[in-house]
Amino acid sequence: MSDVTSLQQRAVAGDAHAQFELGRRLLVGRDAPFAPQDALKLIEAASKQDHTGALQLSAVLAAAAIGRATDWNVAFDFMRRAAEHGDASAQAQIAIVGDHFADQLTIPRAVQHVAAPRVLTFERFLSPAACAWIMDRARPSLDAARIKNAEQGGANVHAIRSNTGMGFSLIDTDLVLQLTHARIAAAIGQPVSHQEPTNILHYAPGQEYRPHFDFIDPGVAHFARELQTVGQRTTTFLIYLNDDYDGGATTFPRLDWSFKGKTGDALAFWNVTNGQPDPLTLHAGTPTTNGMKWLFSKWVRDRPLPLV
Repeated sequence: MSDVTSLQQRAVAGDAHAQFELGRRLLVGRDAPFAPQDALKLIEAASKQDHTGALQLSAVLAAAAIGRATDWNVAFDFMRRAAEHGDASAQAQIAIVGDHFADQLTIPRAVQHVAAPRVLTFERFLSPAACAWIMDRARPSLDAARIKNAEQGGANVHAIRSNTGMGFSLIDTDLVLQLTHARIAAAIGQPVSHQEPTNILHYAPGQEYRPHFDFIDPGVAHFARELQTVGQRTTTFLIYLNDDYDGGATTFPRLDWSFKGKTGDALAFWNVTNGQPDPLTLHAGTPTTNGMKWLFSKWVRDRPLPLV
């Protein structure tokens, strides 16, 4: 009997954990068929039984507007229920973001450094507690960072990039991350639905990401289908999760400008100007010389993206 078949039988019998586990798999097609409508029903059923994992995932889905309109009050209600049932993760998230949604989308004033390409910074975009939470969530899953392969497709390790990193699928996120996504959307005026999954980058001393572009090059034939289906990467949003390291600035050699944020500061830049990829956005993550650098990295497309 397959794992999925076993989960299905247990879920039909009312096993809340099986409903949750099968639902999260079906939601994004991970080790199971892609069946989001069936997934939502299973997650709802598990939540009604106060399964704390399902309650937390329901909070994420309410925040991300999956299966319903975005309702932060509902999202916080789900997370509070999980916390009240003793779930340590839910309790920690409530401690970080507060018990209510009020003022969560109040964004610090942006400072514009360059007009074209547009480059903005935000002081104290995230709290130190939120930054520490995200680093702790990411730490166990770090792996060699990869870049897009222009010739063969996919992604592979390359000498241009020596750091490590990891990515959060929708079902791996939480209320802290979903609020961060919403804050990014509010800061740049582009919907959460246009955001790629979050990547967390980690740089040990000497590691770097040499000069590169974030836009999808329309001159590369292999990327033509990607541009047609999921669109252009219009914007990059970076949050500096710590500052106890030396070196490691984000530099723009063609703009003769660099930035190294303090804990919680953010940098946003637009990869296209007047609808076209802007070569002035060439940038690099310079090597750290002492200490570990952590960076929250978000790419934003020009259209909604499928669930992953």
